[in-house]
Amino acid sequence: MDDTLGTFPRTTTPRDEIRVLARGLTLLKAFCPRNAARSNGELAQMTALPKATVSRLTATLTRLGYLEYLDESARYRLAHAALALGFGALSTQDIRMRAREHMQRFADDNDLVVVLAVREGNVMVCHEVCRGRGALTIRVAAGSRLKLPRSAMGRAWMASLAPSRRAAVLRELELAFPHDPLHPALDEAAAEIARSRFCVTVGSLEPDVNSVATLIDVAQSPGAYVLGCSVPAFRYPRERCVAEIGPLLLGLRDRIEAGPETAGTAGGS
Repeated sequence: MDDTLGTFPRTTTPRDEIRVLARGLTLLKAFCPRNAARSNGELAQMTALPKATVSRLTATLTRLGYLEYLDESARYRLAHAALALGFGALSTQDIRMRAREHMQRFADDNDLVVVLAVREGNVMVCHEVCRGRGALTIRVAAGSRLKLPRSAMGRAWMASLAPSRRAAVLRELELAFPHDPLHPALDEAAAEIARSRFCVTVGSLEPDVNSVATLIDVAQSPGAYVLGCSVPAFRYPRERCVAEIGPLLLGLRDRIEAGPETAGTAGGS
């Protein structure tokens, strides 16, 4: 089979087409989150695809306008067609736009890091990240991918699932994170969400950082978005996160869910 996008032999089956499409999308994702230039060799290593397959895919994606070839470095980067897909998706998610002002004011007022994220596979992808002026330097930015079972946002997302789906996702996580004690942490988060509508993690991503997370429910993307914030552990031990940061985060969530008319009252303190 000619393993390219856009042109399939007449004998190609739907299953073959799906496989080619999946490989092409995997290749495009390898450029995220910063659209770094990649060579065919680097792409093959990152995606575990054969070099010959990568060469055919990059040639086709370049011809279709999804990749741009850089002569000076013999590398590729995402081109306008690929970026347009991303912008098209984001245009339907106005929650990001209306959340940003609320989040930044909340981060400034409370001197912390606040994140809006969605689940993608076994990670939580950060869509928006806002920092207070003196906020801790946790290594997270828009596009960062946080391991789902180790992040407060991932645990909050898991708590939102129906039992059957939660069990299915848990089986996937057990394969991806065989050395993590998943059940106690996820069960505790689910109990916290049921009790307080937010959950707290202590040093699960970085040892000196504690995090709080809650779910966002909006009509456009019900159950898709999770809101989280991170604070220095020395200043906010677990008890203070529960007593202070959690209720503040719930207030931020309510303002985001309410819509743009509340933008003028977005302060968190």
